[in-house]
Amino acid sequence: MESQKIYELTKNEELILLSIWKLEDNAYGVTIRENFRRITRKTLNYGSLYNTLYLLVRRGFVESKESEPLSKKGGRRKVLYSLTLEGRRALREAQKIQKQAWDDVPDFSFE
Repeated sequence: MESQKIYELTKNEELILLSIWKLEDNAYGVTIRENFRRITRKTLNYGSLYNTLYLLVRRGFVESKESEPLSKKGGRRKVLYSLTLEGRRALREAQKIQKQAWDDVPDFSFE
């Protein structure tokens, strides 16, 4: 019997992976942080963001590469992030877990 990998993600990891997936070729620190804020209405400080990105890279969920330098004088390179196959699987599993968790909950009001 083949063992199935378990993908345990924190909520921040899940939302950062989702941001990277949504942003496609434009996923770098600033845009990931803006998308995270748009989703959660909370500001993620850069230290937490980059620490989480580092861990996601180490776990094999995310790849990073440098962009070409910006065209303006003294233009810097951006570090772009993309999901790996494992990152896509982890995100898919997180979505599946969320759906299962809410599946048998009847519609209700928070009033």
